Amino acid sequence: MNKNNINVLVNAYACGPNWGSEVGMGWHWVTALANYCQLHVITEYGFKEDIENQLPELDLKFQPKFYYVDVGDTARKLFWQQGSFKFYKFYKTWQQKALMVANEIVDVQNIDLIHQLNMIGFREPGYLWNIEEKPYVIGPLGGIDNFPSSFLGYLPIKSRVFTFLKNNYSNYQFKYSKRFKSACEKASVIFAATNDGYKRLKHIHGQKVQLLNETGCENKRLAKIAKDFEGTLKILWVGRMEERKALDLALESLAAVNDSIDFTLTIVGDGPLESYYKKMIVDKNLTDKCNWKGRILNDEVQQLMKESDLFLFTSLREGTPHVVTEALQNGLPVICHNACGHGSVITDACGLKIEMINPSHSVSKFSNQIVKIYKDRDLLKKLSFGALKRAEEISWENKAKDMFETYKSLV
Repeated sequence: MNKNNINVLVNAYACGPNWGSEVGMGWHWVTALANYCQLHVITEYGFKEDIENQLPELDLKFQPKFYYVDVGDTARKLFWQQGSFKFYKFYKTWQQKALMVANEIVDVQNIDLIHQLNMIGFREPGYLWNIEEKPYVIGPLGGIDNFPSSFLGYLPIKSRVFTFLKNNYSNYQFKYSKRFKSACEKASVIFAATNDGYKRLKHIHGQKVQLLNETGCENKRLAKIAKDFEGTLKILWVGRMEERKALDLALESLAAVNDSIDFTLTIVGDGPLESYYKKMIVDKNLTDKCNWKGRILNDEVQQLMKESDLFLFTSLREGTPHVVTEALQNGLPVICHNACGHGSVITDACGLKIEMINPSHSVSKFSNQIVKIYKDRDLLKKLSFGALKRAEEISWENKAKDMFETYKSLV
């Protein structure tokens, strides 16, 4: 076998063009890696039409071969309902079918290595680790980070109880899931998507664990900076209106400095807490400063990023959010918590990070950093150029190169 012509069997349930989040992440990994090695990709049948329409238009060194496993219409609907636990029963069945397809591929193709790519959650590790005599890679794994307990009191009572129970159930699964343990033991390399996940996995599995964020940046979309960095500080917040995204931290932080700096806050997104946050804007006397966009097309989000000065990302539990890498691609500096996947993506060269200790600490530090940026426009300009540089560093091309080096070392 030639190490420059490696055949890799990839399990990627969510993989397709025209989508963001998990589906787009799987597609970007596959198309980036296809310039380095031959991929045999098992994915969900629902993405077949999009894939086969797009694939002939791509200029790739190795044309990936796709194999489709049908999860059924009910499961597909549940998949698009973010966080639905009902989906996992169907997802487990899909992974069992994927193992059958994988065994058929291994019997026919000269497979050198197996990669369990996505979905990135640890709760369902699939079954491909059962295939013997083939190097096995898993990850980047996410879903390992818990909602920070010091922020539970910040939630409405119903959400507080649910989140507390979910934290404990996740800890139980992480510790006692036999299949997850077997998959990690079989793996030659375990990729962790976040800092916290890396620490927890490394404590158990040692040197085989590596930190690798699951998402990257597209070089072709990097913006040219055409901002004056003067006048009103234009702040952008993008996310779903739910507890873990913590828009209220942003609103409280800005309310604390409302009388001392000149700013606007553009809010993009929708969700179950939309009316709650709109009322909070009124209560905090921020109505004149806030521009509520709701849910808009991604092209419009990109334009807002080009026009804004600062991206305020207050989320408390994430993998590596695509919206953060999009901000970097548009030369938009980020203020965020030093946690989750974005904690390792954002550096001192492209943003400002605060420690995730408790709500009052976050509000105080977010406020301080916003004022700091407002008063020091040279710093803002420096961070903006640093964002574009960071986007190049974590491009899909560079991520694929690193992954291919891992493949070569294992085969």
